[in-house]
Amino acid sequence: MIYYLSLTMMFISFLIIFWVAYSYLENRYEHRELLKRIFNIDDSSIITKIDSKKRAEFKLKLIRAGLTQRDFNEIVGVSVLAGISISSLIFILNLSDMNNLLLFIVGISIAIFTPFIYLDEQMKARIKKIDNDLAIFIDLLIIILEGGGGLNNAIDRVTTDGDKVLGKDLIEESRRFKNELTTYDSDTAYNNLVERTGSEAIATIVGFMRLSEETGIGVKTIFENQAKDIKEQEILNVEKRAATMNISITFVMFLFILPAVIAMIAFPMAADALMPGF
Repeated sequence: MIYYLSLTMMFISFLIIFWVAYSYLENRYEHRELLKRIFNIDDSSIITKIDSKKRAEFKLKLIRAGLTQRDFNEIVGVSVLAGISISSLIFILNLSDMNNLLLFIVGISIAIFTPFIYLDEQMKARIKKIDNDLAIFIDLLIIILEGGGGLNNAIDRVTTDGDKVLGKDLIEESRRFKNELTTYDSDTAYNNLVERTGSEAIATIVGFMRLSEETGIGVKTIFENQAKDIKEQEILNVEKRAATMNISITFVMFLFILPAVIAMIAFPMAADALMPGF
């Protein structure tokens, strides 16, 4: 049984290592081909170069998580080593066949699923960081707009001088957005900002900014309303946590404290009833 498990583990490990090496080489090859097409001014080959749907979704997740392909490959390598290390314990520990199989499955699961779980968690954490800094970012924009500055000037000023009060993720996204506003049309810049961040709050702001361009409503008014909504939502979330805190405390009391109190009262009574006069 252990012999077949070891062969299976080695085979799966080699497959994972081969996949990591193949992904790295493919990424390097695509990078070199892209440089060749750029320097050869082959615009048609650049435009017609379209990734598959799954690969495009994976790249979008990497962007939203703030990771590169190299970072992800390093995570995969660490996960594979951790999975192999855990699976190799079946040769060190003297366990039953069922425990060996369970240990092997745990090791393989860590090697395969840990990188994607880490990617999803990093993506959620980055979106949360951006949302947390968004209200302060909008307030700074409003201050500059009230002083007579334009939107591009306001974004540039906040991006340059706001690193002490804002996180680097939102600063980087605002810098990219400003560059795209001067390079592409506004609709493309808006779409790219929403896709890169994955934030619903930013998607709402972008929607109002588009409405501002169509209707002529001042951007300052939109930012003021959006900042107010974000702050009210934060207060509402705090109130929800405060409201559910009593339920959590009550649950902990019923689960841990109350049984201990009952045991302290019931055990002496039971002992006196079972052994009277002892």
